[in-house]
Amino acid sequence: PASAFAEALRVLRTSLMHARVDKRLQVLAITSAIPDEGKTTMSLCLARISAMSGQRVIMVDCDLRRHSLSETVAVSARTGLLDVLSGQSDWRGAVAQDPESTAHILPALRSSFTPQDVFDSDAMTRLIADLRANYDLVILDSAPVLAIAETRTVACHADLALVVLRTNKTPTGATRAALRELQHAGADVAGVALNRVD
Repeated sequence: PASAFAEALRVLRTSLMHARVDKRLQVLAITSAIPDEGKTTMSLCLARISAMSGQRVIMVDCDLRRHSLSETVAVSARTGLLDVLSGQSDWRGAVAQDPESTAHILPALRSSFTPQDVFDSDAMTRLIADLRANYDLVILDSAPVLAIAETRTVACHADLALVVLRTNKTPTGATRAALRELQHAGADVAGVALNRVD
């Protein structure tokens, strides 16, 4: 908790909380331009730092193909996000506890990919509204923008979107394209977080 790494996350959290003077940040979408830039690690660490600060936090694994968040935290669940969105389960019964903090996780199950655009549904809108009513901060860990089309829809459910870029890896053109795609979809992009800086 006293490391430079943790302090950098506190600075990021403070920057996000004050990014818009006219809007309270309650739902944050975290994405990247391409895979393997560290967005899930960023989501998890930001959630833990926020929970340590006293906020009620939930992370939603919105990457239905890779399930990075659910696998990183080793969540063993019988129900997940798609069960909630299809009406087969209440979100409260699908939520798991983060073993390292007071944050909660709504996982995506290993077999949960669907070709349907579940994020552009009334069920997703209702879920986000319910989570807003029960948590101080909702973090949507999303798939990479340029790889998965529905990430743009997920980002539009959030108050702000944050794009994670990996130092010396993310091409400039990919970064510009990802930001452009998010803005064209109507997402409010707070900015970028430069990851894995030496």
